[in-house]
Amino acid sequence: MSKSARYEWRDQQAALHERMKGFLENPGNEQLDAVVAEMRAYAAAAQAGNIEIPQRFVSYS
Repeated sequence: MSKSARYEWRDQQAALHERMKGFLENPGNEQLDAVVAEMRAYAAAAQAGNIEIPQRFVSYS
């Protein structure tokens, strides 16, 4: 996986995480719709090959 592909994947993960965090802090239909839309965008990008998902994930935190 190239460095740029890894950064793109990380950015997608961060956006999805922020949407989920917003929903958990303030649950409501608007936030739920935003989370679902972000998940669909992530899935569509993965299926289309626009983002590369790593085979393994290693967390250093």
